Amino acid sequence: MKRIVIAVFLILSSAALFAQKPTKDLPVPDLPIDERTNLVTYQDVVKQEGTPAVLYERAKKWVKKYYKNTNEVIKKDDAEHYVLEMRSSVRIFSKQKDGTMLPKNVVYYNFKLECRDNRYRYTITNFNEKAAAAAPIENWFKTDSPYWSPSQYDFLNQIDEQIKELINSLEEGMMPEEVFEDEW
Repeated sequence: MKRIVIAVFLILSSAALFAQKPTKDLPVPDLPIDERTNLVTYQDVVKQEGTPAVLYERAKKWVKKYYKNTNEVIKKDDAEHYVLEMRSSVRIFSKQKDGTMLPKNVVYYNFKLECRDNRYRYTITNFNEKAAAAAPIENWFKTDSPYWSPSQYDFLNQIDEQIKELINSLEEGMMPEEVFEDEW
């Protein structure tokens, strides 16, 4: 009987060890890190035909279409310098053992749009998880932390996916609208 209990204990112990994926086997999420600030930062200058005023109006129109509550999102609306500064968020989810996804938390970010002649620049940075205290997501890369878990890499990938969708939507929204002429 004693041998059976020991055998069961060893089997369960080894199963628990193999169930956890070693850190070295996990691919590190490929998020852009700013070399100066060491923060996750999505930034690009996009060439787009138009004056600063035209591009700025397109940007405002896109913001109103993309975000539900623009009064809450827009923090600075500088029509004189063609700059919009916003603060918004993405939601991250925890994967359960049965495969379901449960809401985990909200990650806030700063988003700046600047318009110039025939180009605009977006900067998305300062990602912080809303918890008891704001925690920068850059901490989730630190695998040597006692608080680190493999799920944090999954959270980083979720953020990356959502921000890339936001950027794609922005780039589409900044395109000039097609003018339809009804020739009959």
